[in-house]
Amino acid sequence: MNIHLPNEVRLILDTINQNGQEAYIVGGCVRDCLMGIAPHDWDITTSATPEEVKQLFSHTVDTGLAHGTVTVVLHQTNYEVTTYRVESDYIDCRHPSSVSFTRDLHEDLLRRDFTINAIAYHPSEGFVDLFGGQEDIKQQIIRGVGNANERFQEDALRMLRAVRFATQLDFSIEPDTFTALQQNAALIEKISGERIREELGKTLKNPYHHRLNLLWESGLLPYLLGKDASLVLEEETRLIQALSRLPADTACAFAVFLWPLPFASAKKGLAKLKFDNKTLRTIQTVLQEKDLALEAEVVFVRRLASRLGLSHCRALLLAKEALGEAAATEALALLSAIEENGDCLTIGDLALSGKDLLSMGFAQGKEMGDALRLMLEEVLCHPDHNQADFLRSFAQGLLQK
Repeated sequence: MNIHLPNEVRLILDTINQNGQEAYIVGGCVRDCLMGIAPHDWDITTSATPEEVKQLFSHTVDTGLAHGTVTVVLHQTNYEVTTYRVESDYIDCRHPSSVSFTRDLHEDLLRRDFTINAIAYHPSEGFVDLFGGQEDIKQQIIRGVGNANERFQEDALRMLRAVRFATQLDFSIEPDTFTALQQNAALIEKISGERIREELGKTLKNPYHHRLNLLWESGLLPYLLGKDASLVLEEETRLIQALSRLPADTACAFAVFLWPLPFASAKKGLAKLKFDNKTLRTIQTVLQEKDLALEAEVVFVRRLASRLGLSHCRALLLAKEALGEAAATEALALLSAIEENGDCLTIGDLALSGKDLLSMGFAQGKEMGDALRLMLEEVLCHPDHNQADFLRSFAQGLLQK
C-alpha cells in the first residue's frame, strides 16, 4: 500500500533527504492512512537535529527544541518535525528526566506507546514497522511497544490513551497490555488533571461506546474518582448506554459519567480536572439539578430555562433523556419551540424595563425588583403578554395594591 502525501509533506521529506538526512511520516497519521482515515495532521520524524531542520526552511517555529520538535510552516499550515530521540528514565511517570537525539530511527520507534503508533513511512522506502503495528491494525488490537509495563510506568497517561484509542477506533486491548494497565492503574494519580480531562473527555465522547467497558474494567476509576468510585462502577451498564445516546458534548458526557456521585464528591473531582469556567458551570448545574422531577409542560420548561439559562437547561434535559427519563424528550421538544419562538425568559427580555417602572413611580430596590419578577412570571405563563402596554397596565395594578 502506498500513502498519498500532501505536496507540502513530500516537500519537507524531500528537502531533508536532499541534505543527507532521513525523514519519515510517523505515528497517528500513518495509522489513520492504513485505516482509510484522513489524518488531522502530519507528524514527521527525522535524523536531522532541530538546528539542521531550521536551516532548511525559511519559516519555522521553535515549538519544543528541548524535545527535538520544530514546526515548519508551509502555505500557512504547520507541520511538526521531530528529531529521532532516546528518552532517559521517567522520574514522574510522565516526563523523561532528559532527552538525547539519535540518528537511528529504530531507537526512536522503540520509545513510542503502542505498535499501531510506531510505524514510519517514506514514499520511496515504504513502511518501517518493527513491532507488527500493521498486523495489529488489521486485527484491531492495541498492544504496547515492547514491554507494556515499562511503557505505562514511563508515562502513566498511556493507560487512559489505550482506552481512548479503543473507543475511538473500535479496537480491543491485547490481554498482556490490559493486564499491565490494570497492574499499574494507581500510577494515573501522578498525571495532571488537565491531561486526564483531555483523554477522558475524548474517551467518553468517542463513537464506539461498547468499548467503554474497558474503562470500567481497567481499575483506573478508583484513582480517578476517589472513595465514591464504587457508585459509578455499579452503574456501568446504565451509564455506558446513556453515554451512547448523548451528542458529542463534553459537559453532558462528564455530567452523565459522574451522575451517581454525591454532588460534593463530583465537585471535588471536577476541581482536579481544571475545566474552563463555562464547561464547569454547565456540569455542576446539571449535577445539582439531577434529582429535579421534570414536567413535560411548556410553562414548567419556560420556568426551568429562565432559572437555569437555555444552555444549562438543554444540557440537563439531554442528560436526563440519555438516562431514560421519559419526560425529558418531550421537554426538549418544548425547549426547542420556546427558543424558536423567542419567548421571553429573563427580566432583560421584558418589554418594560426598570427605568420604565421608575417613571411610573416604583421605588428603586425591593419594590422594583419584586415587580420585575412578577412581570416575568406573568410572561413565562403567557408569552404573548410581553407587550409594553400590557405590562404597563400590569405594573399599574401592582402599584395600586
